[in-house]
Amino acid sequence: MVFDRSLVAVLSMLCAAIWIGHLTPPFQSPDEFDHIERAYLLSNGQLLLETPAGGASGGYVDSGLLEYMASFESLPRRSEAKISTEQINAAKKIDWSGEQIYETLPGTGYYFPLIYLPQAIALSIGEFLGHSVDVSYKLARLFCLGVGSLLLLAAFRVTTPSALVIALLFLPMALFQASAASIDFVSTSILLLIIALYIDIMKRPAQPRLPKLVGLSVLIFLLAGCRLHMAPLVLLPLTIGVRFRYAHAIFLFSVLCVAIVFWYGFALSVTKDTRVELGASTSEIIRYYVSNPLQFFDLLWITLSDGERSLYLLHSFLGVLGWLDVYFTSQTYSILYLTILVVLFLAIVQGRIDDRLVSFALFSSALGGFFIVFFSLLVTWTPHPASAILGVQGRYFLLPMLLLASLFDVQRTVDDHKKRYRMAENMFLILLFAFSVFSVTNALETRYFLAKGI
Repeated sequence: MVFDRSLVAVLSMLCAAIWIGHLTPPFQSPDEFDHIERAYLLSNGQLLLETPAGGASGGYVDSGLLEYMASFESLPRRSEAKISTEQINAAKKIDWSGEQIYETLPGTGYYFPLIYLPQAIALSIGEFLGHSVDVSYKLARLFCLGVGSLLLLAAFRVTTPSALVIALLFLPMALFQASAASIDFVSTSILLLIIALYIDIMKRPAQPRLPKLVGLSVLIFLLAGCRLHMAPLVLLPLTIGVRFRYAHAIFLFSVLCVAIVFWYGFALSVTKDTRVELGASTSEIIRYYVSNPLQFFDLLWITLSDGERSLYLLHSFLGVLGWLDVYFTSQTYSILYLTILVVLFLAIVQGRIDDRLVSFALFSSALGGFFIVFFSLLVTWTPHPASAILGVQGRYFLLPMLLLASLFDVQRTVDDHKKRYRMAENMFLILLFAFSVFSVTNALETRYFLAKGI
């Protein structure tokens, strides 16, 4: 029987996310309150947020859902706060009320609404069948995890992932976000499906069929529409067009560029976010830095050269759980970091994709994504004029890192010498997965419950 590493990886993530979700109280992923509210609006057919005069953008949300969320609002950003059995049992009794109250959730206004479809369907089913809000919320978690897992499995069926891709998915941060009812895991899975489809198209001698190319473009728009730093993926249909001299691919590249620019321009125009006083409108700040690009790069250097900020980016990439208030020990971060470096070394010695056009597209998309993360937070979250770029979290770089990790091709590993590297990779992946689950379990139990860590 052939060992299918990719299938085992998906099943492992599924099981780990279910276990982590069991340990994590509701709404403990950053901005999960807003994500669920946005999904609820979509379940009622509301695609865009409303913006009342003088107020922030939002929509009308069931008061039962708001009451359920209020049961867990004491936990975020309060590292000493615990959850009791009485609180959990009381929250489980809350039902949908049918009464709607206006709630602001401007941070979700920039996300293309269809990314919330799994949560919206789950909430609709829960409410329609008369289940409590608690059951409906947990169904939303399950739908996100299920859809993400199916997309991930589809991606790994198309193209075998490198060990480095799997290692990044096994990090505590990725496993934790997979257990939440946010859009992170679905977005990650969509990206890996895009990469798989693209590599599969580019390695074939024949011109791709139009439906497959259209499907790839739709996925790119869906992902870029909720993850702006993935907009450089428009390079993929462009390079397909160059490789195969395919006019339809060039046309789809043009359509994607226009659609993404139109969506974000429209979203910026209809969304009012009053959470941060920027000192100028977002459009004015964008114009300032476009006119003064060196100023942006100066701020980028200031941000990255700050040792404390750089260390936080590394830690929050590996795993700072909850509302960025659940840290691991320094030894845990060191072990995670070193394990990733070992897997990276094993990937490097086995070689990378030798298709220069594919490498260019994936590397350029990753690099562009890196800069866009900083630029987008500079113009939407950092008061102007800025002394450093604020609000950047390490988890934002998972998608660019997955693009880079996909540059390594494991399918050419055939000789006995390289098979030994594959066995070493498998061993380190098993160790990384076990260590991540153990560390997350310990951290969550210590953070949210009275029991001591194991």
